[in-house]
Amino acid sequence: MKSLLREGGRLFFLVLWLNVVPVLNGCPAKCVCYSEPKPTVACQQQGLFSIPTEIPVRSQRIFLQSNKLTVVRSTSFSSVHNLTVLWMYSNNISHIESGAFYGLERLEELDIGDNSNLRIISPSAFRGLNKLRILHLHRCGLSELPIGVFRGLYSLQYLYLQDNNLLALHDDTFVDLANLTHLFLHNNKIKVVMDHMLRGLVHLDRLLLHQNRIVHVQQRAFNDLGNLTTLFLFYNNLTMLSGETMEPLVSLQYLRLNGNQWICDCRARPLWDWFKRFKGSSSDLECHLPVTLVGKDLKRLKSNDLEGCLDTNPHSGKFLSFDDPMGESIPRCCLSDNDKSSIISSKTLPDPSSYNSRQITNNPQKEKENISKTKVLETERIKNDTRSKQGVSLNDGPLATLSNNLDQSLDKLNPELLDMEPSTAPAKKKKKCSKKPKSDQSCLKSHGSTRRGLGLLFFPMFWLSLTVS
Repeated sequence: MKSLLREGGRLFFLVLWLNVVPVLNGCPAKCVCYSEPKPTVACQQQGLFSIPTEIPVRSQRIFLQSNKLTVVRSTSFSSVHNLTVLWMYSNNISHIESGAFYGLERLEELDIGDNSNLRIISPSAFRGLNKLRILHLHRCGLSELPIGVFRGLYSLQYLYLQDNNLLALHDDTFVDLANLTHLFLHNNKIKVVMDHMLRGLVHLDRLLLHQNRIVHVQQRAFNDLGNLTTLFLFYNNLTMLSGETMEPLVSLQYLRLNGNQWICDCRARPLWDWFKRFKGSSSDLECHLPVTLVGKDLKRLKSNDLEGCLDTNPHSGKFLSFDDPMGESIPRCCLSDNDKSSIISSKTLPDPSSYNSRQITNNPQKEKENISKTKVLETERIKNDTRSKQGVSLNDGPLATLSNNLDQSLDKLNPELLDMEPSTAPAKKKKKCSKKPKSDQSCLKSHGSTRRGLGLLFFPMFWLSLTVS
């Protein structure tokens, strides 16, 4: 008896619903169509492999989620110009033909999220959707957004791009989205927030960038975000964040920066100073370095805790400077302006001509050794100059092309190079003769005196021999 009453009640409500709610004519198979509150075609969870044809032209809402659709063709919705809501999430869509949404000038909400095989979107896929307010592109396997894909979407307010594989975004990707209030970019693979990546988002209220791989936020990245109230950057690879970067966020109320590896040395001081003026709520910023500050909240440190620069390794990709996050320059944050001018990049080779013979060190003992070595080298140079002056002139004969710094002495030179006859005299007599250089006349006089001495000895011996005989 109870079962009969139950079945009768269901039949009664079905008849009542059919009488109250007008049914659209020509409803596709496996779909339910009704006119109130808006003409709607509901085909969700029906195992459909293609978008039904024969969709009533008066339809304003179409629900096709949770099916097995693979392609959205350019003719799929060409006849339903009154469409305001289109849901196609959780399908197997891998391709959207160019012009698939052409003519849907009244469309306000489009959900094609959770189609992991989509991956690529045509640059003109959303052209003409001037009244679109909500666009879902989450979990679509997107690794890149084509240039100009959101061009002309002046009414867009909510954009869902989370849970994709986006590595980077082109400059001015959102430049036409002046009315956008919510941008969801979390759980992607973005590494750097560039200066012009978010340009044009002058009315953005909520920006979710958490759970990416962000290592650096450029200084002008948030310049247009004066109306932003919520910023999530937690669970990234940030080690530093410039206070100048945060300055334009004058309306910020909720900030989450936890789950990063903050370096709490002097490079954190600009952010620390900014937090002193920030009136909103924020998560803790746990210090990762130095070891003495591990686990402490950056915001709660004292001024003297933020002194000195840690010697971080730029090759590791973990700890980077403000100037060039992917580079190898020496961190400049802890130096005064005068000191910064003396920094030499690790990529720059020193100019040998800029060094003096004396090397400057910080070790007094090494300094003395360098000075003594310099004196020895100077003495050797003077000796070599003296030898060259006492030897053959550099302007004479074959030695005219030789340098003053020859390591060979004149005694070791080949006599043929000097244009001289090889001497047969003993070395000692040669040196004895060359001790005091004499003129040619002096040399002749010395030879003549030797002959006269021999003559005086010869004549007495000659006369003695004649007498004896």
